[in-house]
Amino acid sequence: MSDITKPALPTEMAKHMIPLMYGRHFLDLMAADIWGQRWPLRYYTRPNGNKICPVFTTGWNQYVEAKGVRVGDQLTFSGHQVSGADGKLEMRYMIRVTRPGPVIFTGEPVPLDVEYLA
Repeated sequence: MSDITKPALPTEMAKHMIPLMYGRHFLDLMAADIWGQRWPLRYYTRPNGNKICPVFTTGWNQYVEAKGVRVGDQLTFSGHQVSGADGKLEMRYMIRVTRPGPVIFTGEPVPLDVEYLA
């Protein structure tokens, strides 16, 4: 990441998120970290214009402070459908930030969750 205050997300991510936004330019969601702690985040795209430029806004700074995220860290965000308690499909999101750790394997540093490196 080059800007930890508002991470620029891949534009190809928008094709998966836009249908879930129901015509709005944002989606409030909960993303779980590797410990299962849930983090409220807002996925945001520009309301008009031809550049989508998706970012996380609301909730992102709390995650950054709690996890010790720094410029250069690697963000992994994923989502998958699961059956809810009522049997309906719902989205579950996961978030993880890693950085190269002190261990070298095959000539490359092994990425570790930022919590282990703080």
